[in-house]
Amino acid sequence: MRGRLKAGNAMNGQSQKKPLVKSKVALGWAILVINIVVWTVLGFWCASKRAQVGGDVSFGIGFSIGMVVIGGFFVMAGAVGYFIVLFTEAGTFNYAQPVWKGFKVRLYLANIFVPLSAMLGVGFILCAVVTPFLANFGLSGPAAYMAPVLGAVVILQLVLIWVRVWTPLAKRLINKRLRARGLNDLQLAGGMLIGISDPSRSSFKKFGAVEDDVGMLWLHPDQLIYWGDNDQFSVRLEQLLEIERSMDTGGTSSLSGTIHVILRVAQADGTERRIRLHTEGNWTLGAARAKMEELAQRVEAWRTVARSPIV
Repeated sequence: MRGRLKAGNAMNGQSQKKPLVKSKVALGWAILVINIVVWTVLGFWCASKRAQVGGDVSFGIGFSIGMVVIGGFFVMAGAVGYFIVLFTEAGTFNYAQPVWKGFKVRLYLANIFVPLSAMLGVGFILCAVVTPFLANFGLSGPAAYMAPVLGAVVILQLVLIWVRVWTPLAKRLINKRLRARGLNDLQLAGGMLIGISDPSRSSFKKFGAVEDDVGMLWLHPDQLIYWGDNDQFSVRLEQLLEIERSMDTGGTSSLSGTIHVILRVAQADGTERRIRLHTEGNWTLGAARAKMEELAQRVEAWRTVARSPIV
């Protein structure tokens, strides 16, 4: 009975969209902030216990110069690491075979060490100014030394959750892989950068990126066509049972209130498949949310035009 009702709504041009619950977005941010602060504080507390800096250490000009030099080295190391990862697509050199699975693992590791190096560098540079200031107000040596680094790491981690520094990788990786699969530049120019995932599987259980595959989507008059790294499919109008809209509560996209497009599709063997779409190539979570709304409108417009009788 439930399946018939959904199919009926689809035929009437109605998408099933779950409303945005702002309390869930706020709760997600609260949990994230608490988690980052607790683990960062714990890590630096353990480090400060082992530090050989005493409470009577003088944070003079020599200390400040040293911190600027050390901080500059870490920032430079982070920048060099970023461009190496960017221009090698996280060490991806062979596009003749599927690359997404291995790429996700390498990018997960790069996303730990590359930003952390830059964060520590910024923190050490701040130490040059902030640590002597804190020491003058009576803060102990280790605490005065750790506080700027701790603050930089926490704040920059939160910034980098909203800002997607690896955005250029998406287009580079997808274009190279699809060219290897036989698509030409004209075809690639007309596609939308899209990732897909299975909404029945919780994103909490996934390692690294939540997308199961990445590729491009084309809206042709008679069908939707997707080509990806290791998957491809087409959806005709009569196969599209419903366009659902729902948040991925296990993914970072939920922090911006993104309500994903989910295609409910009838397959040739009589089964149904639900395909959650992810927009790729966005610099911020806010931009990804806006692009998702644009995608939803385009898919709805495609369905409306495809269903209209030819006069």
